[in-house]
Amino acid sequence: ALTTCPVLVGEERLRLLNFQNNAITAISNLTNLPSLIFLDLYNNAIRHIAGLEGLPCLRVLMLGKNRIAHIERLGAVRHLDV
Repeated sequence: ALTTCPVLVGEERLRLLNFQNNAITAISNLTNLPSLIFLDLYNNAIRHIAGLEGLPCLRVLMLGKNRIAHIERLGAVRHLDV
């Protein structure tokens, strides 16, 4: 199982990313994905929602079954459907 989001190089056109059912503890390494629309982090170990500033096109963020304790700077993700 993944414990961190892997660095994805050369994937600037990626639109959908699924990391569900892992052991990821933080949202990271996603700043080079400007076209990302859908991010699925369902069933991980994330406690802090941050690190989404570099995802201007993000519309769907799946975070169910995590351990969310703190949310910060979601205003930078203007198209996010909550």
